[in-house]
Amino acid sequence: MPVYIPKAQKASYGKWFLSDVIRAIETYSLVDNGEEICVALSGGRDSTVLTYILWYLRSYSHLDFGLRAMHVKTDEYDTSVLERFCAELDIEYGEARLRVDLRSYPRSPCSLCAAFKRGAMVESLAGTGVRKVAFGHNADDVAETLLMNIVHNRRLGTFTPRVEVPEGGMVIVRPMIYLDGPLVRRLHTHLGLPVLHYECPYAGQGARNAARAAIARMEEQLDMKEFSRCVVGALENVDPSLTWKQAGG
Repeated sequence: MPVYIPKAQKASYGKWFLSDVIRAIETYSLVDNGEEICVALSGGRDSTVLTYILWYLRSYSHLDFGLRAMHVKTDEYDTSVLERFCAELDIEYGEARLRVDLRSYPRSPCSLCAAFKRGAMVESLAGTGVRKVAFGHNADDVAETLLMNIVHNRRLGTFTPRVEVPEGGMVIVRPMIYLDGPLVRRLHTHLGLPVLHYECPYAGQGARNAARAAIARMEEQLDMKEFSRCVVGALENVDPSLTWKQAGG
């Protein structure tokens, strides 16, 4: 059943961002009626925008699902802003603790940190009946990951909108894959959403920041503003006859 947003409820939202989120949900079966969704609420713009969007869909669309949020603490800092945000939306809020000292790992251990956070969430959600965790990755993250894989792994690929997590039987879903970073930032400002004022000690380092800067330079040189959206479109329009195959493949 297609999702319907009542015109009385901010009709402009449909054209602005909801139609793209709904398209992702329907195309990749990201949300099913009757299930519980947990947002991975880091406290950054992406995750707070995603929390609001899913709350909006739960409130005003035909989608019938439960919604909660969880933050994985990596250090000692104040998270009351996230707790208040979820309380205002009547969303259950919980926290998990990262029990790994990242200082014992190599410089800028972003991929390891992400994996440890997923593990902490899976452990904390065990027994709750929650099977799906929603991440706030957007089209910019898709393009950056694709570039990183090409440059560092010699592999043509990126993350998918929906992926099964082997441990714990969880499913990661990414409803914002059709939205790009600038749009998410405009949404965050327009909606007056909060942000957690904690800066990761590894912020500004690593391959992702280099990929982000490279894409920005590419957009400037090509005089285009939607490179990441073009990448997402290309991933959905792969021509098998133009891909290389090894003999016997």
